[in-house]
Amino acid sequence: MAEVLPNESAGSEKTDAKDAKAPSPGAELEAPVREAARPRTFEFAHKVFKVDKGIFRIDPTDDKPVYCVDLGDVRASLTFATLKHSFGIDEKHPDFAMLDEIKRALEIIPQIRPGDSIPSELLDGTASWKVEERHRTVARGRIWFALVAWVAGTKPSAKVDMQEFATLAQSPDARARVQSAFGQLAEKLGYPPERRADVVEQVERLIDEVSYIEALRERVGAARNVINTLKRFRQAFRRERTLAEEVDRTILLGEKPVIGLEQQLGAVDTRLGDTLAVLRELPQQVEFIRRTRDAIHAQMMKWDKLVAVWEGAGNAPGEETHKLVRETYRFVARHFPIASSWQR
Repeated sequence: MAEVLPNESAGSEKTDAKDAKAPSPGAELEAPVREAARPRTFEFAHKVFKVDKGIFRIDPTDDKPVYCVDLGDVRASLTFATLKHSFGIDEKHPDFAMLDEIKRALEIIPQIRPGDSIPSELLDGTASWKVEERHRTVARGRIWFALVAWVAGTKPSAKVDMQEFATLAQSPDARARVQSAFGQLAEKLGYPPERRADVVEQVERLIDEVSYIEALRERVGAARNVINTLKRFRQAFRRERTLAEEVDRTILLGEKPVIGLEQQLGAVDTRLGDTLAVLRELPQQVEFIRRTRDAIHAQMMKWDKLVAVWEGAGNAPGEETHKLVRETYRFVARHFPIASSWQR
């Protein structure tokens, strides 16, 4: 019987997992192409949204959506409440619902201009941002690892790192075991032998979705590295009381949201550990993965810029590092003030 395991991509710099065609499960069967929803745009009726340089974004002072627009010689940031009140945009106005969509979209993308395309997350649930090929490789390894464990009648270990998953995805031995697993999965799911390729297609769809989780895992790991670097600085700053206290406050405020992100990733991992259960309710499981993906992505949009600065700063304490610690404290105090119990 011809092998139905899909061929690996030779690799590329970037791939968009939602747009790329899934690898063919076999020469005799082509994986169906899933069409994305027809693109729509943020179109408004009121003339205030038609002026030059108008842009929606999140106000960094309070994390609320605002519309930035030139009013005479002044660049104004108008809250949505102000927009609705000042320009008569009530519930019957066609722009009222569009502003709600803008608010949702700003959790996914940093800024929006009137006329921009609505992100696919709000249309068909697929992600509007790109992942690297390595993330898909890691996702494949994670799913294969769970499949091999399922065939062996064991639970997948939680101590496998991303590099091990990537290596597993290139392993001929793992490939052979997964090939065998597809037959058993088809039987458990009630598919006749001739429809085993349908199981392959479902697994490929799952890999598509999980590749975004792996990309987010990398970003969350970078935020974790910021916290761990601050912990190492505790010792270096021990003679500078004010700075040492600021480091402690920053860790206390910043680590809790990072732990929360790690727990969300862990919840996805727990579900993926039971491959059969996931495939039995694949639409529901995909919905859960996407909800988690969007929630983590929204949080990481806050962290990404700070993380990039830390990655370029190095790990040695110094004057620049002192400034970065203070900047990080202002960041966590603004975005995560709820954890300020250190003052009690």
